[in-house]
Amino acid sequence: MIELVLTFLKIGAAAFGGGWTIVGIIRADVVGRGWLSPEAFTDLIAIAQVTPGPVAMNTATLVGFRLFGFWGALAATLSVVAAPMTLAFIVCVLARKSIATGSKLTEALKTGTVGLLAMTLWSFAPQVASSWTTAALSMLAFGVSAFTKINPLWIILGSGAAGAITRIFLS
Repeated sequence: MIELVLTFLKIGAAAFGGGWTIVGIIRADVVGRGWLSPEAFTDLIAIAQVTPGPVAMNTATLVGFRLFGFWGALAATLSVVAAPMTLAFIVCVLARKSIATGSKLTEALKTGTVGLLAMTLWSFAPQVASSWTTAALSMLAFGVSAFTKINPLWIILGSGAAGAITRIFLS
């Protein structure tokens, strides 16, 4: 349980801002420790995405519950939000003026976010490349999201439907 708490404290500190930027780090810790297989982690991320709330918090809750039941879920969830809440308070107090003017701090955060997104993409690439249909659908979804103004929700739903249809007819 202590390892779970320390792991999600670290993830929470790195996940400041949330979103997909942290998925690669979560995967490295959760799969690397043998808590979940790569396939189970992919399923967990899918579940975390369709449930309300940030992916890091949902993942912490699900992993904690899987490993230690209710108390594991509670400990992991509190751990993953402890660092961001503390950091948000400190940043608000110490850097109020810097944040308001959008200084170099904003540019540094943008750069870090791009790197974390690249890490997430890299960690899921082997699973995407394992199937030509998954790779094709992924590239199509990327192209549609990058070059059109279609709402990402429709792209996600359409990708899920296309994936289900291809599995039914190509299996």
